[in-house]
Amino acid sequence: MHSPHTHCSHAVQGKVLYGTLAIALAFMAIEVIGGVIANSLALFSDALHLLMDAGALMLSLLVLKIAHLPRTVKMSYGYQRAEILGALANALSLWILCAILIYEAITRLMHPQAVRGPIVFVVAAIGLIANIIMVRRLHPTQSHSLNIRAVYLHILGDLLGSIAVLLGGAILWLTNWNLIDPIISLLFALGIVYGSWRVIAQSIKILMESTPDGVDAIAIERDLREVKGVTEVHDLHVWTVSSHHIALSVHLVTTQPQASLNEAHQILEKKHDIRHMTIQVEDPSSFEPKFCYDCDKKH
Repeated sequence: MHSPHTHCSHAVQGKVLYGTLAIALAFMAIEVIGGVIANSLALFSDALHLLMDAGALMLSLLVLKIAHLPRTVKMSYGYQRAEILGALANALSLWILCAILIYEAITRLMHPQAVRGPIVFVVAAIGLIANIIMVRRLHPTQSHSLNIRAVYLHILGDLLGSIAVLLGGAILWLTNWNLIDPIISLLFALGIVYGSWRVIAQSIKILMESTPDGVDAIAIERDLREVKGVTEVHDLHVWTVSSHHIALSVHLVTTQPQASLNEAHQILEKKHDIRHMTIQVEDPSSFEPKFCYDCDKKH
């Protein structure tokens, strides 16, 4: 059961996220229309930034929703990995859009086109205002949720992008130097590819069930080998169920099953901050290697 305070907190977070998402989508539409009218790639790039924000916001809403879905017999971990699949799909779709932007930017560098600087400046100013409003909306709740905190930092970083487009619009307006538009667009696209690569890499690592960042599997195995009564440690696996949910399973061959189990629990929780664990204890006299997933052939 969730406490009333927790329920209220989720309700408030959902309301803030929905409102911020509406702002991001509305101003993204304005920038797309402005980009068409002004013939500006930079505005399209800034609109892509807002699309990234919208994607991050929708993922955050998804996380809030799936956190309350019960697990089932077939989905024993629940639906937490939907967060990872969504993040991966979002990042890969951004790469496709960035590839188009980069191609268009290079084409325009080779064959410059006239861009309407005043429109770029005005629409970029509107985009900057949108980012400021979103930051102000998220600020009160970002300290209570790592999920919202990530979105907050994302949008905060986009403020710099909006300022860059605004400066580009000013340069266009004052000097008619049309090359500034594809240059800004190219920098934006490369920045998005760089930022989204980290999301893709992290998503792939989680889906491949690799050891989470910040977890030292070698140190864990060493500490478990030092547990009183333990003669062997095998089948040690540490993985991430979702972005903030670490799980561990391990087999301990021990002469003192209950004492070893209790000490292992304490070590994993207090020293390695792992609370979801499955530990199988086995007696040395009855241990059978055929039930071991990754034992050496020496057994």
